[in-house]
Amino acid sequence: MRMQWKFGTKNRAALWVVIPILLRIPVSLLVINIVPLFCCQAPLVNSKRQTFDVIIVLGNPANSDGSIGEIARQRVLKAVELFHAGRAKYILFSGAAVYNHYVEADVMANFSHSLGVSRSALLTDTQARNTHQNLFNATEIVLKNHWSSALIVTSPYHVSRTAFIFSHYGIDYQVVPCEVPFAARIEQLLIGQWENYLLTRLAFDGYSKSYGLTQK
Repeated sequence: MRMQWKFGTKNRAALWVVIPILLRIPVSLLVINIVPLFCCQAPLVNSKRQTFDVIIVLGNPANSDGSIGEIARQRVLKAVELFHAGRAKYILFSGAAVYNHYVEADVMANFSHSLGVSRSALLTDTQARNTHQNLFNATEIVLKNHWSSALIVTSPYHVSRTAFIFSHYGIDYQVVPCEVPFAARIEQLLIGQWENYLLTRLAFDGYSKSYGLTQK
């Protein structure tokens, strides 16, 4: 009986440790899904324009062999579709060699050229290493060219954070989601939770640490 009592005591002690940890999971999920709804909302479009000065395509890693990754491929396909529809005269690809030694912007630009886009219509930002820098560097290029509007192409899970950041730059914009292959939709939902976490961090970090302003 004595040994059973000790075993029970240990179990109870373990529960006091395990239960709070388990409770943090649903609470954390609740927080990261609610905070962005109230603190990090921005419209996906802030202009009635039908045509824009440039299409900005946010980067995503290339495959280990240098070929374009599926996420980046879908973004480029959407950008090229918009370009051929006459929505803008230029496409700007943004992304450095972040996860391997292949520069994301160059890989995407080369793929778009293979789809019939003239090199003269392509621009690249090869320095950006995250979403903040993608948008901040792209904004600098937009202003340097005396442009005032941009279509921004990214993945569906990424549009909320993209719009929230870009809405602070004072440029006419529309954020356009690309297609997502059916097989990747569950993965996209999981990434969407990560995006909500990042938006929640933006809400608490404050503007001085956000939007690429200190990350150039």
